[in-house]
Amino acid sequence: MMEGAKENMEALGYEGDYFEGKKLVADSNYSSPANLSQCKEERLDAYIPDIRFRKRDERFATQERWRLRRTKRFILEDFHYQKETDEYVCPNGKILRSRRKRMIVNGVIYRRYVANRNDCSNCPLKSRCIRGNVIQGRYLGVPVGATPGNLIKEMAEKVDTEKGRNIYHQRIAIAEPVFANIKYGKGLDRFTLRGKIKVNIQWVLYCMVHNIGKILNFGFE
Repeated sequence: MMEGAKENMEALGYEGDYFEGKKLVADSNYSSPANLSQCKEERLDAYIPDIRFRKRDERFATQERWRLRRTKRFILEDFHYQKETDEYVCPNGKILRSRRKRMIVNGVIYRRYVANRNDCSNCPLKSRCIRGNVIQGRYLGVPVGATPGNLIKEMAEKVDTEKGRNIYHQRIAIAEPVFANIKYGKGLDRFTLRGKIKVNIQWVLYCMVHNIGKILNFGFE
């Protein structure tokens, strides 16, 4: 996406380093060591939160009420930790024991806790805990640290500041109305052509109409 943005700006007569120091905001699906490393190389002032950032933001404390009323899968907070034995107890009262081998995912260090397979196979709460067939017992990955130079951790600290949160939440007002307008205002709720080339042409045409409307309403810098 950055390469495409660079090409667009260069076509308008701007230099290749136009984006250096500019703010880049993206949602948590773009949070990865590779993307954050690229942002550093491009010298971007990036704000890309990790997938847990809403749990740390008090403004999302009431988000449960907006979720669909459906059976939810048990998460880490549903398991009770027993410090004296270093074990977790599941909602059905079964034990998950520590496996000393740690996992590292995206620079985050996790400790694994695993339940007995037989306990999970016969559990009446299995549908809320394990997806598909029971190959092994339910396991929990509990974050216990981060590797040195962890870009995701650094970004989380940046986004969690008052300045970071204010900048990140501007993304909602900038990006989401575009898709809402194209889908509901312009009526593109599904593509009517087949093949990647034709679909791309249809999408670009709708984007052009959207952009022309913005220019008419707000002007062009």
